[in-house]
Amino acid sequence: MITQTIGELLTDRVTLELEGIDRLYLNAYQPGHQTGGGVAHFFKQHRGKPVVSTTLMAPMTKAFVESIKRFIAAEQIEMVRFEKSQRKDNFTQAYVKRHDGREGVLYC
Repeated sequence: MITQTIGELLTDRVTLELEGIDRLYLNAYQPGHQTGGGVAHFFKQHRGKPVVSTTLMAPMTKAFVESIKRFIAAEQIEMVRFEKSQRKDNFTQAYVKRHDGREGVLYC
């Protein structure tokens, strides 16, 4: 008969080491929204709009951008705009070296 659980058995024998990445990217692909029909379906079914128009997208985009600006202001995060040929990895490594090590968002 086993007298210990796996957790109890491993407690004194295993050390967990975790190394994290310095950035995380999120990319979403919605193939159904890549066509006119998909966009129309989104606005009619999801947003409840009886008539589909390109003017429906602008308020959503503006609200999204404003929410990012509010987050940046509230969290006192630096907004970084990269130049066309600027290497983001080099910038980020230099930025991380100056950072105080707290968990959170370095820059947007």
